[in-house]
Amino acid sequence: MKNLGTVLLSQEPFSEIVMGNTALVRAMIEAGTRVVASYPGSPTPEIATAIESMPREQRPFYFEFSTNEKVATEVAYGASVNGHLATMVCNYAICSVFEMK
Repeated sequence: MKNLGTVLLSQEPFSEIVMGNTALVRAMIEAGTRVVASYPGSPTPEIATAIESMPREQRPFYFEFSTNEKVATEVAYGASVNGHLATMVCNYAICSVFEMK
């Protein structure tokens, strides 16, 4: 069985069957996302599991479990105000906050 973190961080094109939330993490990597925030208890644990499968020092973005949805939104917004592509994951939506220039 392949290591999920290795698959997600692969620089080469690949064909792999993964869950949709795992594919979303790969899309965040390819899009150049710099900050990802979520909160414990979010019903999207596959995203956090996929992110945490990558060694912290090799992750191309900062990831945090925020206290709640409001704080996760503020973290993503703060990153975007500073010119970084950010994503906030919560129970009803996945919001990408684009760079503000």
